[in-house]
Amino acid sequence: MEGKGKGRSYLLKYEGLEELFWRLKENYRLIAPKLKGGVILYSEVESLGELPFGYRNVEMPGFYRLDRAEGFFTYTHPVNSLKAFLHPSELTLMKVKISDGGLEFEVCYPEGNFCFFDVRACDLFALEVLDRVFVHKNSHPDSYYRKLREGAFVVAVNCTYATSNCFCTTTGTGPEAREGYDLLITELREGFLLEAGSERGGVLLESLENKREAREEHLLQKRERLREAEALMERHFEIEGLPDRLYGRMDSQHWKHIEKRCLACTSCTQSCPTCFCFDILEKNNLELRESERVRVWDSCFSPAFATVHRYNIRQSVHSRYRQWLMHKFAYWVDQFDLSGCVGCGRCITWCPVGIDIRQEVKTVIREG
Repeated sequence: MEGKGKGRSYLLKYEGLEELFWRLKENYRLIAPKLKGGVILYSEVESLGELPFGYRNVEMPGFYRLDRAEGFFTYTHPVNSLKAFLHPSELTLMKVKISDGGLEFEVCYPEGNFCFFDVRACDLFALEVLDRVFVHKNSHPDSYYRKLREGAFVVAVNCTYATSNCFCTTTGTGPEAREGYDLLITELREGFLLEAGSERGGVLLESLENKREAREEHLLQKRERLREAEALMERHFEIEGLPDRLYGRMDSQHWKHIEKRCLACTSCTQSCPTCFCFDILEKNNLELRESERVRVWDSCFSPAFATVHRYNIRQSVHSRYRQWLMHKFAYWVDQFDLSGCVGCGRCITWCPVGIDIRQEVKTVIREG
């Protein structure tokens, strides 16, 4: 049966899913959701059984819990994002050593060869955002990011469940994975529908032994499961024309109301799958014979972030929050031709005071 992707669609049982996993494991470092410390995290895994099958994340503003559920891909996205692997929180760019009276320079390119397994639609779109930021819309493409991104194999999974913090239907980024993947899995009643989204994905799919061709009814089940996930989410605001509406609210008094609640803790930017701001540090050893140039995550909520010539141009918390929200929904569109928000809701879940970006956008554009 011809699916939406490239080539035929097949139905796999759990054994077929295991075969797919081990075939990928032969050539890639497998990064997938894993249960660690009471939360689901993207981590390197050694077997398919390490995935948190049968668990469901329950999320609300400032709240996270795991429950048990019937099925396999019963959860949404992990707590962290793929940014942690492609744009790590700390990355050594270069080392300088004193050697024979001179200086020896070593550029430290990271090693990757990743397969990202079980990537949801919001995180898939976040990869497209990061690709534009670091490579496609960058006049000086980032060679470190590109080194990790090139050749990465992506196995996406369609969401059949949504938490109360998910709003990918508002941002137009899910719950269906539409492009940017090599293989796509949808869990059905009879097994797992597998579709190819790239030529190399199609080659791997055709080579699997434990599969049978999907029928029209399986594609209809896929549409039904996606509609069920969509029904769990509310449309919070209209994304079309949102940048212009926000630009007209730069002087809204509501920004100052946000300051009374926001702690400027940077949790939202750390958990966001697309926030990319960084700083460059020089780390010297105590003997002063070796130095490392290190790239670390930064945040527009940090007091020193907007300091220019010893003067901070965003001294108030509300000006920093405005910068963050405006960048997501307005400045980003001007810079990269797409929104910086993918509707994953991580910033809502992990805000310690439960600030909900959906409500803040609605209030700003309504009140003026």
